[in-house]
Amino acid sequence: MARQDIVMDAEYGEVETFGNVAGKSLYAFYLLDAIAGADNDTFRYGEINVPEDFVGLSNGNRGVHVQIPYTPDVRRLVVRFAVENGSGGTEYLKNPATGKPWFPVMAETDAGTTDITLAAFFAINGNGIYQLLPRAGFLAVYSGEDTDFGIGAAKVQNETFLLKASAGNLYQHPTTGVGLIDYLHSSLENNGLAAKLQSEFSADKVIVKNAFMDSQTGELLLETVEKEDNNG
Repeated sequence: MARQDIVMDAEYGEVETFGNVAGKSLYAFYLLDAIAGADNDTFRYGEINVPEDFVGLSNGNRGVHVQIPYTPDVRRLVVRFAVENGSGGTEYLKNPATGKPWFPVMAETDAGTTDITLAAFFAINGNGIYQLLPRAGFLAVYSGEDTDFGIGAAKVQNETFLLKASAGNLYQHPTTGVGLIDYLHSSLENNGLAAKLQSEFSADKVIVKNAFMDSQTGELLLETVEKEDNNG
């Protein structure tokens, strides 16, 4: 199996991350049309369907995870929780602070609680996955994804960093690195680069089958293959 590693941006040296929603239940969410008698100019109303045994609004609970598509609406979101009872009817959970079924959704910052428009949710999570946490009289909105490192095939990434690195750049491996910048504007055949490539890549368990310079871009192009691991 090809080697894998944490994925990094080879140009900027930044770790690539991705959102993980494994193990989380997404409850059905719907944006509603105008609600009669409500302040539809200030608020946009939504509904979340939950089962009869739902306890996500109890103290210390993790709330709910929902998917809300990007909506360019500058009104603030207010939601209610719809529960289908045994007789087929629908009941709504009550906000303990108001006795009404509506829960305003707000943001929490270091400075405290603040209003947030529906359109601004996108800045919290670009994939539209959110976690709504119960608070005293409202719901706090957070990203519903756990940030994790991206993992992928390491060969191309390793080659890029090995070419860029010069001896002394890597603290744990002070003698490792091709130092490609030192070979700019010189002949590939006569400057010792070919031998350096073979030596450094072989130490990384990679065989260089072919190497040549693109005459148009000056880019070094490599054809490589990982050595087979005979240890299982």
